Amino acid sequence: MQLREQARCTIAASASALGLLALALVPASSGAAVVTFGSDLTATANVAEARQADTAYWQATFADGRSPVAPVAGRITSFRVKGIALSSPVAGVRGGETDFHLQALRARPDGTLQILRTSQNFNVPSRGADPQTITTYAPENFCVDAGDVLAFNTVGGWDGIAAGNGAYPNGTPLQIFSAVAGAAVADFTGADKTNNGDVVTPSTLRGQNHELLMQLSVGTGPDAGPCASATAGTPPPATAPPPPPPAAPAAPAAPAAPAVQLARLGRQGVTVSSKGRFTVSLLCRSGPARCVGTLRASTRRARPTVLGSRRFDIAAGRTGRVTVTLNASARRGFAGARGRLAVRLVAVTRPGGADRTSTLDVTLRRRGR
Repeated sequence: MQLREQARCTIAASASALGLLALALVPASSGAAVVTFGSDLTATANVAEARQADTAYWQATFADGRSPVAPVAGRITSFRVKGIALSSPVAGVRGGETDFHLQALRARPDGTLQILRTSQNFNVPSRGADPQTITTYAPENFCVDAGDVLAFNTVGGWDGIAAGNGAYPNGTPLQIFSAVAGAAVADFTGADKTNNGDVVTPSTLRGQNHELLMQLSVGTGPDAGPCASATAGTPPPATAPPPPPPAAPAAPAAPAAPAVQLARLGRQGVTVSSKGRFTVSLLCRSGPARCVGTLRASTRRARPTVLGSRRFDIAAGRTGRVTVTLNASARRGFAGARGRLAVRLVAVTRPGGADRTSTLDVTLRRRGR
């Protein structure tokens, strides 16, 4: 389905030379500093963009030619976003979601970028707030290296209505951009294709003469916290481990427990509503601050077909309920199977890997059977 423009671009006046400084150094204690980069937030939030599926937006070029990437290695202490989401989401009802994450990407020689890491979940102010609202967010131990690209990653927010006559046929309109001549915003859209480790190909088809109104602050020195290392992208251990004593080879260590665990459902299966939605429970095991990732339903074939997916964000030691909406082809297959469909549920907690994945085979059943 082709996506429609949510707002027409209007050319804004260029910001003053003082407002377009590439870096702003704020001295801190013990010789540390906080470096601010990205948008100076002086432009008006007057352009909205919407995508049906997961999308990462990042500044490709600024009007004054300054670099849009992280200028130094350290920790993102905070970032600010100007604007709102032109939606009024309803809890438990798909469409219009305001969820987003901060992501760090690294450019590759072939022009693509690889997603390195993702923050916890945040939300943009929804309809009714001042469109020029500036909101400050504080990611947890978000490390960056000099040259990293920082992206605003939205969950999309499509309402799931294939006919296109729902409230959000193109996803959540995000009025967090400004029409600025000479600037360009790159983006990539792909359902469940903006996870850590994924490689993305940027597009600027709808981002010409746009500025992403996101400003970031990176702490260096003592302000870098756990990111104060030669390689900022990987927090160092608190202390260097002592050298191991001479000994016979140890037995292989047991694999780490999954960060999330799908609840065992027994023989009753999972019931699907008339709108193609079903809900399962996920337990976030103790250890990480939160379990953030994606729950995916697919066929059980050797080459599985994705039937639907949903992101989750669950506090450590808590159980969360995640609702997945079957896509159009899955709903047709479900109807053709007379209301019974064997699927495989896979919950992957970022950054993923065998020890952070939980899998469960279930049978979807029509509610009431």
